[in-house]
Amino acid sequence: MIWTKNWLKLCILVSVFLLLSLGCISVPLNETEEYPNNMDEGTPVSSPLLSGVGPDTDSSTLPNFVDVVDSVRGSVVSVVAETEMLNVFGERFPNFQSGSGVIFDERGYILTNNHVIRDAVEIIVTLDDGTQLNGELVGTDRLTDLAVVMIDNADLPFLDFASQGEVRVGEWVIAIGNALALPGGPSVTVGIVSALGRSLRVDQNTTLYDLIQTDTIINPGNSGGPLLNLKGQIVGINTAVLRGGEVEGIGFAVGGSTATLVSKEIIDKGRVRWAWLGVTISELDAEEAAKLALPAQQGVLVQDVFSESPAAEGGMRPGDIILSIEGHYVQTISDLTNVLRFEVEVGDTVAVEVLRDGDDKLSHLITLDERPSS
Repeated sequence: MIWTKNWLKLCILVSVFLLLSLGCISVPLNETEEYPNNMDEGTPVSSPLLSGVGPDTDSSTLPNFVDVVDSVRGSVVSVVAETEMLNVFGERFPNFQSGSGVIFDERGYILTNNHVIRDAVEIIVTLDDGTQLNGELVGTDRLTDLAVVMIDNADLPFLDFASQGEVRVGEWVIAIGNALALPGGPSVTVGIVSALGRSLRVDQNTTLYDLIQTDTIINPGNSGGPLLNLKGQIVGINTAVLRGGEVEGIGFAVGGSTATLVSKEIIDKGRVRWAWLGVTISELDAEEAAKLALPAQQGVLVQDVFSESPAAEGGMRPGDIILSIEGHYVQTISDLTNVLRFEVEVGDTVAVEVLRDGDDKLSHLITLDERPSS
């Protein structure tokens, strides 16, 4: 009798376990629902909801990172800058800082970060095959942390930029670079585009705009290397990463549209001429508007106007709220920056619409000057 009761309990426990197990795997998953395996081409594939997970995963449903890397790695280079420092006795001694770069032009032009080659007395570029070449600094732009270096070598492979507006949040991206200056060639990491149009203050005087946020791992030495889409096109130049505290997986790359503009200006003119209003500004949001008892909920608040600046000569005042420039609506500082970079040029006379004293909309004609270098 005791054995019978125990056997009965065992049967019940086994039955319950089987029912629970069947309940877990019978959650309805649409086995034939189509998901794109390439965010650019949108190629449909048949995949379970959690594609790429589990022992029976078909590798053909995942992007082919291997072929992309093989096709682009010849255009990714190591960049080592030699600088000079002074010791406590005032004696000069060499110091070296390393990063990455990408060949983007058949003439041997390389894009990298300004902070990689800052104050360099010599630049050494190492190709994927180990060849080392002297690099010539063509020009830099501190405001975007970009620099162009040239090497004298024919028939080097180069990469194109992705078309403006083609980058989408959620698409796969690949970061290639000289991470930690490790020997044996570039390091490769993959992730997705997490956000577009980010801004990041990197020091007291510099805020970077038009940044791509990505969860792709970006380590020291990756700076200046390309962020690529699955077509092997440049979507950005890796430049910064947030570390410490509870921050995890937040890297930033200068957007391809900014990199294209800056590189062209540097090659053509040796420097970048940014249009300048001559104001100090802050972003206006609902909270700030309530504090200042302002009717506008969005826009850019003018905190100060530099004397003899374009804004001062055009009649702008502290307290004005910039609403638009030449018909382009301005809701954030990033909007304002993008208009001044991509829509207008130094010397243009533009209509700047502002809100003054709560309810007066005024339009000022302002002739833009070149932004001072410091």
